Amino acid sequence: MESKPTSVQHAPTLDAIQLMLRDLHTRHEEIRHKAAFRGCTRELLEVQQELVDYLLTKKSNLMGQEASGIAPKRNYNSFV
Repeated sequence: MESKPTSVQHAPTLDAIQLMLRDLHTRHEEIRHKAAFRGCTRELLEVQQELVDYLLTKKSNLMGQEASGIAPKRNYNSFV
């Protein structure tokens, strides 16, 4: 069976991306409280969504998946 050298080369990066995605999907109440106090909850969630989108794109690129057309917009902050 032939293995893909790119997946081996990028394994640590893919692991780091997966960990970061997990962290971004975790509710951090302290940060949310600070954002609410400062009046920037919406902006915080928008930045979080941008980071998730970026990381998912980077992960796909590292895995050798081409972006075919426009991917459906995912909203990871649907609890807002």
